Amino acid sequence: MKFLLLPFSLLYGLITWLRNKCYDLNIFKSYHSKLKTIVIGNLQVGGSGKTPMTAYLYWMLSSKYNTAVLSRGYGRKTKGLLVADTQSNAETIGDEPLWYHQTLPGAQVVVSESREKGLKYLENTDAELVLLDDAFQHRAVTCGLQILLSDYKKPYYKDFPMPYGRLREFSSGAKRADIIIISKCPENMGLQEKVDFIKAIKANGKQDLFFSTLQIGNPRKLKGNLSIDKRPFKKIIALSAIANPDSFTEICQRISKNCETISFKDHHHYSEDDMKQILTKLDDDTIVFTTEKDAVKLSAASIHNLIPLNQFYILPVQVQFLFDDESRFDNLIKQKLDA
Repeated sequence: MKFLLLPFSLLYGLITWLRNKCYDLNIFKSYHSKLKTIVIGNLQVGGSGKTPMTAYLYWMLSSKYNTAVLSRGYGRKTKGLLVADTQSNAETIGDEPLWYHQTLPGAQVVVSESREKGLKYLENTDAELVLLDDAFQHRAVTCGLQILLSDYKKPYYKDFPMPYGRLREFSSGAKRADIIIISKCPENMGLQEKVDFIKAIKANGKQDLFFSTLQIGNPRKLKGNLSIDKRPFKKIIALSAIANPDSFTEICQRISKNCETISFKDHHHYSEDDMKQILTKLDDDTIVFTTEKDAVKLSAASIHNLIPLNQFYILPVQVQFLFDDESRFDNLIKQKLDA
């Protein structure tokens, strides 16, 4: 029955193609900021690792540039332009911007449906470089460097436009990218598989291709005093409200194969009833791993008070480039910013 959606996917793809063509021909105007700008985005709905990549770029570049993060603030219950501060929470600015604000030292974090308004605001601050989270389709602004991420298991060139597939536009949109990163690859990805991806992607002469994985950091306590190495357990629950919970479960399974998934829709705001239902799944031999993005919402007082001691842990992940390409990637980014 899903094949009945193909005509609608074609129509959706044609509409987005026509929109992009209008920007290409300058029929629709696009704002170009005087600030240095990097877009971190994807062609597909769902998670591709944009948040850890944005953090990676911030850590790499913030020592040289006053770096800000600009996001739409998906999942927030407010509208308009807001600047993250000590009073911000996931409902006011969104879970990802809140995580940026709490985790990236010195980062100015701005949320705005209009990236143009966000850039114009930042032009009147001390910002020198802006990382635009999930703005690849936001053609109303023209940015200096475009980074496109695609999930290893669901590469964009094998996908279809919505609603039949997960693409926000035809896969030919990848041609706008300066850098393409196949993300969430297996740590032991082989050279032949890399070659197969290169052949399938057919990057043009101006595009650079990289492969990355998500490396597990040291789990941190969400509540309690016991570090993970002092807490015995036989089972893990992978708790998340992200676009691709399967990828988080797979990361948790690197620690224990006895792993159960509890997932909510992306950007879900946890309620007390949610937590009470989760607690029914717990016993003394079970611990919960959750993402850093989810942790900022679970830390809200009404939810945090229900969480038992020494059973909830935050599992951080960070980007790691495969095939010893980290230096090549870092140098390429710096060269393009200095050009």
